Amino acid sequence: MSEQNVQAARGLYEAFNRGDLDAFERGLSSDILWNEADNSLYSKGNPYRSFSAIRDQVFAPTLTDFDAFKVDLEQLIDGGDFVIGTGRYRGRNKGTGRDLSAQFCHLLHFDTSARLDRVQEYTDTLQEAEVSGRAQVAEQIQILQPAE
Repeated sequence: MSEQNVQAARGLYEAFNRGDLDAFERGLSSDILWNEADNSLYSKGNPYRSFSAIRDQVFAPTLTDFDAFKVDLEQLIDGGDFVIGTGRYRGRNKGTGRDLSAQFCHLLHFDTSARLDRVQEYTDTLQEAEVSGRAQVAEQIQILQPAE
């Protein structure tokens, strides 16, 4: 079952990146429970409990805010019923023109039919906010020597 879940996860990432949301939806359980990372740009509706909520409150605003948004998958880790996906979100913010390259980790759970039924996202929410112009670094400090 676990290899089937890894392939299902890969198929979901590929479907999203080619804009095939019908295929993406077919890979979800009707009991989907989706959590964006705390403090992410699109987390205010957590948890999302349907494909239409995910599409309308996560995917659509992301694609509105970013040109050429992609989920650049680096690895999938087989954990049986769980699959861990890591990589980077990439795109150019339409409002600021700044490029996004935010690291992510997705904890994905699949049901017995290899359909995605739970998602927990972890990502660099500070970079998302900075790139979108919603946060600014007030001051950067550099530590020259490690503290003793």
